[in-house]
Amino acid sequence: MNILLVDDEPDICVSLSSFLTDLGHTVICASNGLEGLRKFHLHGMIDLVITDIRMPDMDGLELLRRIKEVERSHVEVVIITGHGDTNNAIKALRYGAFDYVQKPLDIRELVITIQRCDEINTLRNNYMQLKRKFREKVARETDTLRGEARRLWEVYIREIGLNDFEVYSEAMRQVLNVAEKYAMDREVPVLIEGESGTGKELIARFIHYYGRHDGGAFVPINCAGIPHDLFETELFGHEKGAYTGATTTGSKGKIEAADKGTIFLDEIGELPLDLQVKLLRVLEDKKFYRVGGVKEVDFTVRFVCATNKNLSKEVEANRFRLDLFYRINMGVIRIPALRERREDIVPLAIGFAKRAFARMGKSFKGFAKPVEQRLVSLPWPGNVRQLRNVVERVSLASSTNQLTVHELMASYTLTDINMRNNEKEVLSLDGQKLELPDESLDLEKFTKCIIQRALEKHGWNQTLTAKYLGISRRSLQGRIKKMELSGPSRPSPVPPQAADTDNPGSEA
Repeated sequence: MNILLVDDEPDICVSLSSFLTDLGHTVICASNGLEGLRKFHLHGMIDLVITDIRMPDMDGLELLRRIKEVERSHVEVVIITGHGDTNNAIKALRYGAFDYVQKPLDIRELVITIQRCDEINTLRNNYMQLKRKFREKVARETDTLRGEARRLWEVYIREIGLNDFEVYSEAMRQVLNVAEKYAMDREVPVLIEGESGTGKELIARFIHYYGRHDGGAFVPINCAGIPHDLFETELFGHEKGAYTGATTTGSKGKIEAADKGTIFLDEIGELPLDLQVKLLRVLEDKKFYRVGGVKEVDFTVRFVCATNKNLSKEVEANRFRLDLFYRINMGVIRIPALRERREDIVPLAIGFAKRAFARMGKSFKGFAKPVEQRLVSLPWPGNVRQLRNVVERVSLASSTNQLTVHELMASYTLTDINMRNNEKEVLSLDGQKLELPDESLDLEKFTKCIIQRALEKHGWNQTLTAKYLGISRRSLQGRIKKMELSGPSRPSPVPPQAADTDNPGSEA
């Protein structure tokens, strides 16, 4: 068995590890719950976790809770408790521990517990094999005609990532729990809120495929990408000759294409007001007319909407209809930003790196501690999408089996610049929001950079720059001279009222 041993006492780790190795087991040691959880995610093929309770950073009970309740792993956990510590023993069993052993350790009792766990793992594996063989036999005998379609459907599920949709945090477990409830009732329209890159479409697909969809399709529509004059045609379809350029045979719209399935209206907050009225009517009546048609068409479709805006504020600003807002948010799911669930960052990054390395035929050896610390400390404005982009890019470019902080930051900076260009972000020096690097900070270099950017912002006009920085012009000149800053060799002409602010080199 592959055993993860978690204990903050080195002597116990060394002696137990040696003993279990002599019994034929492979032992991986960790000194606390946090390190144990990291190694649990990294190695992946752990069969048993043996952990002490009282440890720094993360105790054994929290490690047990994360493995069994949050991640819902099938891996068994054995807790080591102090003599007579029945409260923690009972709590451990409630969290899903396989068993507990008391200190001082009785080696024979521990060996028996490990043997029982091994037997249960064997029984579970045999059961899973029998279950798989039974399902395969039933599928062969009863789904002969639909076998190929079924296999293609499973391939598609794997392709969109729903087969290994993993959860590493309490926040995302709650999101999935709510999504499972909504998936069971197709009559409930669902609104998914979250920043760009948090995985709104993935949750929408989860709702569609997890629940009963009667074979209907999942049809995504980007509301921001539909031309205004083609919205009705895109959604409802058209009859032949309905308008200039229309097909001669007519065409079905997205609603008919998704019949008995799900329509995913992405970025619904971008929909113009006049189109919101038409959408509201369709949602309420469950009927529509094709463009150019006179016959009502009934449909059975679940609507799942998503937005990265605060629709309540959009309603207050009269940019979104209140009646439509009430109609689409019967079920609401808010996906927290990645910075609000930082415990997801390292496990997700490990998964992205493993897949990227596997595509190159290499094995991923894991992140060094400084890399993990930097991953967790970064703000990730692009959320999971940005994290995946950064990790896969640096993994593909790496010549070794490990990634360095320098490689990570080079890749992150590139995506962060793109994010700032796209979203027009402005540097905030708010003391409550400013994030400092984990290592050292060169204050002089940082100050020089700020003054240089401020001078460039104002065309090297010292009077305006000094006012912008909140210092006197003489003080600014002193800093320019001390930091050896120089402006452009051919300064642009300046207005007469600012004629006294020439190139700083001539004034300093």
